[in-house]
Amino acid sequence: MEDILHKLGLESLCKRFDEENITPSIVCKLSKYDLQCLGLVSSSDMMKLRVVCIKFGNPAPMQMKDSRKKYEISQTVLENLLERGFSIKDISKLLAVSERTIYRRMTHYGLTSCSFTDIDDDDLDKVLEETTLQFPRCGEKMLRQLLVTKGIKVTRSRIRDALGRVDSDGTEERKKRRLHRRVYSVPAPNHLWHIDTNHKLIRWNFEISGGIDGFSRYVVFLNCVDNNRAETIFSYFQFGVQNNGIPMRVRSDQGLENLKVAEYMLTAR
Repeated sequence: MEDILHKLGLESLCKRFDEENITPSIVCKLSKYDLQCLGLVSSSDMMKLRVVCIKFGNPAPMQMKDSRKKYEISQTVLENLLERGFSIKDISKLLAVSERTIYRRMTHYGLTSCSFTDIDDDDLDKVLEETTLQFPRCGEKMLRQLLVTKGIKVTRSRIRDALGRVDSDGTEERKKRRLHRRVYSVPAPNHLWHIDTNHKLIRWNFEISGGIDGFSRYVVFLNCVDNNRAETIFSYFQFGVQNNGIPMRVRSDQGLENLKVAEYMLTAR
């Protein structure tokens, strides 16, 4: 235990851990209050210690009567990891077991990854008011993370409602800095075509090539082919030109399959 504490820079706690006979195998079974009594105040230090000691508190799988192996994962370990906001995927990696095993243990212990703190609106408003005074420019996502560090986990909808009650002016101010999307506008038909190729089915030798008119969203050509050569794409582009006329401009990515189309447009326009 002493080596682990020195490794994490917590050597000042060695004496207290030794007096209480705390070993790495039981660290993960201690609650947050227990660790605070041992002198560990920082939540990040608690989690670092638990992560290092978790391999000592997770014994080898037990051999069952029907030859299946069962990993013993304590309820306290799962509760602590879920409280700290770890995802099921991260927990399975930490404990070196499958995600399915984590879900089975959670069902067995009656745990859920979506458990929220039981706090009424008045208390939540007080906490948020203090937090917004300290961090006036924080939005919903950041405030939610700050509340988690204080041991309070609530839904974003409750945070949004609480912000409307305690910081309505700040909410309106943040809305002014919201990202404004560009307006897509094309003045007339055949003014701009968009062409592209979809490669999602390449493993089955299918390439989907298509073009669309930016003004009307009319599909000028759409074909499924077995190659992605520039000649093939250009032949279908010509089909669209014969039926709909030559576009003023064509927009595409910089793939070599669009080279013939680019050369044609430079010549024709």
